[in-house]
Amino acid sequence: MSDPEARCNEIFELSYKHLPGHLRACFLYLGVFLEERDIPVSKLIRFWLAEGFIPNTESRRLEDIAEAYLVDLINRSLVIVSKRRSNGQVKSCRLHDLILVFCRSKAKSENFLQLLMKSDEPYSSFPSSDYGFEFDFHDHLAPVTYKAYRLSIFLKRNHFVESRPSGPGTRSLIFFASTDAEPRCPYDISFICHNFKFLRVLDFESINIGVSFPVEIGLLVRLRYLAVSGYLQYIPKSIANLRKLETLIVKGLRGKVVLPKTIWHMTSLRHLHVNIHVAFKLDDEELGGWYQLENLVSFSRPSLSCGEDSEQVMKRFPYLRKLKCIFFESRKSSSNCNQFPRLSSLTHLESLNIFYYGRPINTTEFILPSNLRKLTLSNFHLPWNRISAIGKLPKLEVLKLLSGAFEGPIWDMGDEEFQELKFLKLDSLNVAQWNASCDHLPKLERLVLQNCKELEKIPHDFAEISMLEMIEVHWCGQSAENSAKGIGDSTGEIKVLISSSYVRS
Repeated sequence: MSDPEARCNEIFELSYKHLPGHLRACFLYLGVFLEERDIPVSKLIRFWLAEGFIPNTESRRLEDIAEAYLVDLINRSLVIVSKRRSNGQVKSCRLHDLILVFCRSKAKSENFLQLLMKSDEPYSSFPSSDYGFEFDFHDHLAPVTYKAYRLSIFLKRNHFVESRPSGPGTRSLIFFASTDAEPRCPYDISFICHNFKFLRVLDFESINIGVSFPVEIGLLVRLRYLAVSGYLQYIPKSIANLRKLETLIVKGLRGKVVLPKTIWHMTSLRHLHVNIHVAFKLDDEELGGWYQLENLVSFSRPSLSCGEDSEQVMKRFPYLRKLKCIFFESRKSSSNCNQFPRLSSLTHLESLNIFYYGRPINTTEFILPSNLRKLTLSNFHLPWNRISAIGKLPKLEVLKLLSGAFEGPIWDMGDEEFQELKFLKLDSLNVAQWNASCDHLPKLERLVLQNCKELEKIPHDFAEISMLEMIEVHWCGQSAENSAKGIGDSTGEIKVLISSSYVRS
């Protein structure tokens, strides 16, 4: 090892020794993730929760404590911020290459984590001195037994599945697939439920498990984090045996996933995420009473029809903080079948992302929780005079209007609206004339305009917004670009970023 590397390791070692006990495990867990890729903070935090690294206190929410831990690691220069969200929170992070090497070395020496990497030469064996076993693909895929408490595996899917490994003491199994010839080929993972009985974390998001969700999954009663992928159509009732499960992620490859009625028994759930449409039914008689998922704080993507059924579903998530859903017009004939969903029961909701599919919404009032801080709307095709109800939300800081959320050539902003808004994004809207002043958006920090081809200009008075730091104009008309440049030039303090869709002469 060269002197500079040795000095770096000494510095890292000193920084590690000065870490409080509660941060050491959180830091070492960063070694789980792939090199040279951003680490999604939401996923990292859910891993930390499942591992029990975050203390449960009545005064603070678990996710907030975890975010504070991450910020502490960032402030100590051990973690780098890769991307930030529109509200300023960290969206993704990563480790410097040298710190990652140190992190993994320390995790190995403290028996915290075992990494299983793809070898440089195909079908060659892994050194027993490093991993405690011989893994030889020359003649056959022999069963492998792992002794590690936590496993992070970087292998081809077929090599891992066909070897049918086991881990009697393994608590965390996280799989990252290396390049496969057939990445979407389905695999039978039912052996996992028998060979890794004490798992708390199972991340198979990069393995296609096919159409059938293994019924045996109900045997893994200690699971707190479960992520799977496949052409899934339904989740078996046995999922309800996982009474300790906090995070359920289903990466569907097509169609819609139907959740079983027994999902309402899983009262420990905090995060429920499906990347395709998810549907579920209510049947209180079969369940034996009224059930609520009181610990659920984030949910995507339920398919909600208008009417009382959706309202009844939402009432079952009384402490939901983040919701991303698809709202569609019910096929059943009803006088209120295409009204904006009533979400007033979600009094703790802070972030709402909602896409509408159906006929134009009736001109009835918005029923939105007053606690909202972030709102994203798509495809509602509402007239601009309806936006005042959103503007009056007292805590709204982030607003994204996408894909025809509102339509019409003129947007006249009203007084005493959007007084707390810090981030505004308009994408694929047909607005041409935007009548507004600095008084309408006094706290705006960032403005993003994208694919608004007809917009004539950005109100020049926005140059007087003292907190405005950046204006982005992507693929809009030249007049909108020129107005953004004019605002930037007039102040010299507002950064202007432009992506043009036309060829300059």
